[in-house]
Amino acid sequence: MLALADWLFTALHVGVVLGFLFLWVPKRTKRLYPWLVGAVATSWLLLGAWKGLGYCFLTDWHWRVKRARGEVSMPGSFLKYAADAVAGRDVPSHWVDAVAGGVFVVGCVIAIAIVIAARRRMTSS
Repeated sequence: MLALADWLFTALHVGVVLGFLFLWVPKRTKRLYPWLVGAVATSWLLLGAWKGLGYCFLTDWHWRVKRARGEVSMPGSFLKYAADAVAGRDVPSHWVDAVAGGVFVVGCVIAIAIVIAARRRMTSS
C-alpha cells in the first residue's frame, strides 16, 4: 500500500509541476492556471510563513510515505529530488531553488495576466 501511495504522490507531484509549466497554454485549461498558482503560492508563502519559505504540504505528506518505506536523507523539496534523479547526480540545492523561484515568479505574472484579461473580457461584453 505504501508503494502505491508513493507512486501516486510522485504522479501528483509531476502533474502539479507540469501543470505549473504548461496549464496556461491551452485555451481549455487557461482558466484553471490561476487556481493552481494560487494553491502553490498558498503552500509556499502562506503555510511557508510558519513552516519555512517554499513549504509544500504535498511534499510533506509524500516524504512521510517515503520514510515509512524506509527511505532516508530526502532533500527539502520534490523539485530537488526530481532534479537529482533526472541528472543522475547531486544538483546543488541553490540552483534548484533559483530555477523554482524564477519559474514561480513568471507563473504568478502569467496568472495575474490571465485574471486581468478575463475581467476585461467580462466588463467589455
